[in-house]
Amino acid sequence: MKKLALLIVVSLYVPVCFAQTHADIDAAIARFQNFFNHQQTDSIYNMLSERSKGLMTLEKTRQVFTQLTSQLGEMKSYEYVKEGTGMSVYKTIFDKTTLSLFISLSKENKLETFRFLPYKADTTPVQHEVSNIVLKTAAGSIFGTLVMPDGGKKAPVVLIIAGSGPTDRNGNSVQVGLSSNAYKMLADSLKKAGIASVRYDKRGVEESAGALQAEDSIRFDDIVNDAAGFIKMLKEDNRFSKVIVLGHSEGSLVGMIAAKKEKAAAYISVSGIAERADKVLEKQISAQSAELAASATVILDSLDKGMLVKNVPATLASLFRPSIQPYLISWLKYEPRQEIKHLSIPVLIIQGTTDLQVSVDEAEQLKKAYPKATLKIITGMNHPLKQSPEDRTKNVATYSNPALPLSPGLMPAIVSFIEEVK
Repeated sequence: MKKLALLIVVSLYVPVCFAQTHADIDAAIARFQNFFNHQQTDSIYNMLSERSKGLMTLEKTRQVFTQLTSQLGEMKSYEYVKEGTGMSVYKTIFDKTTLSLFISLSKENKLETFRFLPYKADTTPVQHEVSNIVLKTAAGSIFGTLVMPDGGKKAPVVLIIAGSGPTDRNGNSVQVGLSSNAYKMLADSLKKAGIASVRYDKRGVEESAGALQAEDSIRFDDIVNDAAGFIKMLKEDNRFSKVIVLGHSEGSLVGMIAAKKEKAAAYISVSGIAERADKVLEKQISAQSAELAASATVILDSLDKGMLVKNVPATLASLFRPSIQPYLISWLKYEPRQEIKHLSIPVLIIQGTTDLQVSVDEAEQLKKAYPKATLKIITGMNHPLKQSPEDRTKNVATYSNPALPLSPGLMPAIVSFIEEVK
């Protein structure tokens, strides 16, 4: 077998895994198996990514696979084993031997890493990995982070969906001065509990900026479909025993609809509203200025009727700028307390008592709409999921302090709920 190790096709280690589902990788291996057994080396060469082709000429590929066919015989079967660093590991059985195949795909579903090594029946898990995960959409790729727990066993996975505005996968937004790292802390805490997680930059945000060409082109359903796409991807990945959706703030409604669409195992709403967004916005603006609230109500009434508003007061321009109005119109079609009724899965509703943006009453309304849900009210937790006093100035100060830990009551509630989901 020492000679065989010199005949590896491509040995490319890439630190970023573009996290296609195992269905994508299985399909690639199936095509390789067919081409290999029929000695169609030119077709195998066409499966390589551009980077891989830079290391392997067509002539070299022909030479290598002529030798491999002679040494191995036909490829009989393949079986997923585990996840490695930026690649998947498969057990492959040939006529004359059994090998381990290390494989990863490029963003174009081409072979980026593809190499055989002698097979060892080693059940030692690969070391815990944090890697990129990518969802391909018609508008562009949505980039996120996959965190796997230690242990190498099948684990539940939580899809974390960000709140409103340009909030990134970690729970931060430079544009609005939000720097909480709340979602990253959620992922780290889930990992310690033996639970995997995926969090991602919404289209138009940070690394996923390329998936949004113009602000006036995005609709609420696009955000829902992105979340649903991740759920589908994770359900097809046999590293995970079940998929739980966790939506924060606006992400609560997104996750609610996506969980129903792709039949997630369970759903968690954190700081989610029950009323339509226009009613909550009116309350939030009214708490700052009655005059602004009156103007906002007129604008929201027009948007509710599907009509764009050309003349927006300068004081409300950031919230109701013309380019964002189509999105708001699409958002107002949905009322969370009605959408939650469509679920038939375990539901956990979490709300903090010092949340300046969403009241405890919203969580209670969600619970009333879905009586089977578990309601957890966390004393002293605010909107960025940190422990905070009610004082507005001190509360707002926590929004830009990423060193603050999550509210101590949050993770026990989440982990306990996930452990009870069948």
